[in-house]
Parts: sequence; structure tokens; C-alpha cells
Amino acid sequence: MSAAMAQTPPQQTAPPQAAPQGAPQGGPQGAPQPVNGLLMLLELQRQAWRQATAPELRYHIVNQTRRLIAYRQAAFLTVGERGRATLEAVSNIAVLEPNAPFAQWLEAAVRAVAAGDQAQAVHVVDPAALPAAVRAAWGEWGPAQVLWCPLRKPEAPREGMPGAAADSRTKAVPPPAGLWLGRDDPWTDGEILLLSHLAEGYGHAWWALSGKRAKGQGLRRALLPLLVLLLVAGALAIPVPMSTLAPAEIQTSNPVIVAAPLDGVIDRFHVQPNETVAAGQPLFSFESTVLRSRFEVARKGLTQAEAELLSASQAAFADPQTKARVAQLRAQVELRRAEMTLAREMLDRVTVKADRAGIAVFTDVNDWLGKPVSVGERVLTLADPQAPEIDIMVPVGDALVLEPGSPVELFLNVDPLHPLQARLVHASYEAGLSAAGVLSYRVKAALEAGEAPPRIGLRGTAKILGERVPLALYLFRRPLALLRQSLGI
Repeated sequence: MSAAMAQTPPQQTAPPQAAPQGAPQGGPQGAPQPVNGLLMLLELQRQAWRQATAPELRYHIVNQTRRLIAYRQAAFLTVGERGRATLEAVSNIAVLEPNAPFAQWLEAAVRAVAAGDQAQAVHVVDPAALPAAVRAAWGEWGPAQVLWCPLRKPEAPREGMPGAAADSRTKAVPPPAGLWLGRDDPWTDGEILLLSHLAEGYGHAWWALSGKRAKGQGLRRALLPLLVLLLVAGALAIPVPMSTLAPAEIQTSNPVIVAAPLDGVIDRFHVQPNETVAAGQPLFSFESTVLRSRFEVARKGLTQAEAELLSASQAAFADPQTKARVAQLRAQVELRRAEMTLAREMLDRVTVKADRAGIAVFTDVNDWLGKPVSVGERVLTLADPQAPEIDIMVPVGDALVLEPGSPVELFLNVDPLHPLQARLVHASYEAGLSAAGVLSYRVKAALEAGEAPPRIGLRGTAKILGERVPLALYLFRRPLALLRQSLGI
């Protein structure tokens, strides 16, 4: 309801329409003559019965009734089973505001009228019979003279003469709807009589549009919870594949680990991360200063030992004591030669080369330059880009579908809308800590034939599918497991 409605200013009363040809015209003070009023009564009832929807009927009632009886304002309200009144339409108002002060006051007034003894009868509303809060605001919101016209159901008992009080012993239930008419002039008995007949016609039309639908509300309200329960039970029984989600990474199926062949400091990298390398191509080199020095010392030591052996061998022909030292010097030469061979081999290992073609997989060159490494420490990995596999870390709590051959869908972070299809080929027997510190099983999956091999190192989320189970088990598996652990059953 607009702000203008809250003030409810007096409205101009539309002049009565012309009566049918040959009918008498209205008398003094605009009151309809008997024949003219009867014809208008029948015409309003006929138009009400022709309305197709409830909003159209409400609009007709509040705006067209003034063609029969003059009034300043008309309001249509529905009354619920507990007597709660709801404002549905007001004359000359297109949009209602249910929270407006006038609407709240009018609903409170109609709630009190509908709960009274004359709720089923057309009667003039007495402000003194209303609650104190409603009566106090009557001068602000209510017209001087108000007529209450209940729209009874067709089977409702007929009341007595208009204006007569209903018998308290046969008090009827509140009407389903009513018409609140207000103006400044008093209501005459003739107008009340006409409105009584018109209200019965309006009540019949209103019940035809809304009452029949309300007749089955009780049954629907009773069946609705059962229907919802059946639908929920049916939905929970739908078989769905059991599945689990886990982080995954694209790796090679047969990687070659390139480890440090000696103790030392890495001096230089000849390749960059994720660079394609050929067999025999240099990968990285160690600092060689110490190793070259060892090789030179070993070579010179061998030269000196060989010279001493040659000198002793020549002197052995003349000096028997020198002949005894020849065997010792020969062993010394072999020792020096072994030291030099070891130094040469260590020097040859300064530059590490690729054993086969592949992709050099490591993080960053700067992570290794100048860093001392030990023998056997992994520096990088050579991966075959044409033989990728999916490495999945499945948490222990989700390890339900780890059977070999289970379907796997991989949703890569770079392309989550096009999952890759794969098959589970291996699952570790023992669980270990993942990179995130979660106790998990390592699972391997192979891509299906026809899938384009993705780039090594891509990450995503793998969905492992298992056998079909009811939707209830799929949804409530974790709560049930938590409940069982909490209760110890």
C-alpha cells in the first residue's frame, strides 16, 4: 500500500451509471429507486459470477459496488481459520503495502468484528464494541460510518433481518471473507438490505473461485508430509556410484632418478627445469678444483714411484739389498696408479650426463647452485613425456574404492571442465604421510587409450569411482562413522 493509502483521504464517489433503458432514475440524495437498484444488484452479481480469477473478483467487489451503493472507501479482507484477517484489496488502490499503519489497523479491526456475535450478519460496526487500541485510532483511520458485509459460504446458515443480533447459541464460525465499507453518512435499512443480497452473491462467487480449492487443503496438508517423506526416501534409495576425491599429480610411469655421484658442491646447471634433454647431454657439473688437485697429486706420485722402481731395478743387479726393495717399490707403484685412476674417475664424474632422453624435472636452478650434496642425493628426475601416469594420495578415511581397474576421472586445475579418463592400476599396501602431512595411500592410475598425454607436473583432483550404493549411504557415511566412533558401537 502506498503512502497515500496510509492517510486514506476522502475519495470522490463515482456517480451511479445510467440505468437500463426504461428504468426509473435515482431519487433524492442519489439513493437508487427500487427497480433501478434491483437491476443494478442483478448486474453486479452477474459480473461477479463471470470473473475468472480471485484478484479480478476482489477488484470488482471493491470498485464496482459503488454503482449500487455510494461509499467513500471499500476494503476486501479474508479471514483465516483462527480469525486472522488479511487485507487483500482496497478501492482505487492498485498496489497494497501490507505493513502500512492503516492496513495493520484495519486487519485488527476486522479480526475483532469477525470474532463478534454478528460476524455472519451485515451490520453497522460499533466502535465501542472494538478493542481499546482499535477504538483509539478510529478517528485517524476509520470513517464515521462503517458497514461490515460478510461473504458467507453458500451452505452457511442464514442470519436474521439486517441489523439484528445473532443468537449466541447458534454463533457461526468467522466468515472466510468480508467487505468493509466506510462513508460519512449513516446507512439506511434499504441499503443494508441491498448489500445483504449482494453479499450473498459475492460470497457465492468468491467461494466458487477460492473455497473449492481450500476444501482440499486439509487433505493436502495431511498428505504433504507423507508425500515429502516418500520422495525423500525414494531419493535416498537411488543407487549412485561410491566415489572419493583426492589430490593428484601427473608423473611419469618409469622415471630415471639422477642422483649426485660424489660428495661436492654443484657449480653449474646445463639445463633448465622441464627442458627436454637427449641421451648423453650434460645436466649439471660439480666444483672440480679439489678433484683436479687430487688427480695431479696422484699422477705425480705415480711418476715418482715409477722412477724409484726403475732406479731400484737397475741397481739390483749389483746390490742384493736393493733387489729386496724392488717388490716393495712395485707395490708402491700399483698403489699410486690406483689412486690416480680413482682421481681420474672422480674427475670424470664432475659433469653428470643424461642416461636417456626425457624431460628434466626439478624445481629451480638457484635451489642447487652452491649447495653441498652427498653421494646418492637426488638432484632431478628424467621423465618420459609419452608415458605419464597419475599419482594420487588418497586419505585413509576415504580409502573405500581402491580396487584395481576402478574408473578414475582426473580434473586438472588448468582445465577442470574436461576430465581425463583413467584406470586404477596400483594402490600401496601401507599408508604414509603425504606432502600435506595427511596419512594417505599412494595410488597409481594409467590414462585410457586415446587420451592426450598431459604435461608432467600438472596437478588436480582425482575422482575414483566404485560400485553403486544407495544415496543415503553415500551422503551419511561420514556422519555414521563419526557416530559409531563416538558411541563405541
